[in-house]
Amino acid sequence: MPMMLQGTVAFEPEFVGNLAWLTRALIARDIDPDGVTIAKDLAGVGAPPRATGLRYVYTVSTGDTDFVVIEISDARFLEQFLGRLESADDTPPAVPTKGMFARLTRWMSPPA
Repeated sequence: MPMMLQGTVAFEPEFVGNLAWLTRALIARDIDPDGVTIAKDLAGVGAPPRATGLRYVYTVSTGDTDFVVIEISDARFLEQFLGRLESADDTPPAVPTKGMFARLTRWMSPPA
C-alpha cells in the first residue's frame, strides 16, 4: 500500500501528482513509504498568525516519528518535509523534471 493521504482538506492536485517522486525520495533515505501517513487539516485558533490567510496543519507519521508542520500550501509543506529529510541525510532527493514542484525547485536553487 502506498503512502496514505488523509485529513479534512483536499491536497492540491500538483502535490498528489508528485507522490511518486516523494515516494522515491523516501526510499532513497530508507524510509518505507507504506508506513507514511500525511494528514492535512485547517489550522485552528491556536496556530501562529500569518498575514497570508488560511493555514493548514500537516501531521506526518512515519511509524517511528510523528511531526506537525503548519504552512499555507502543499508546496510549502513539501519544502519543510524535504528539509527534515535532508537534515537526516545529506543526500538530496532526485529533483522532479516537470510539474509545479520542478519549477519551484529550479526557481529556488542557486545558479550553477
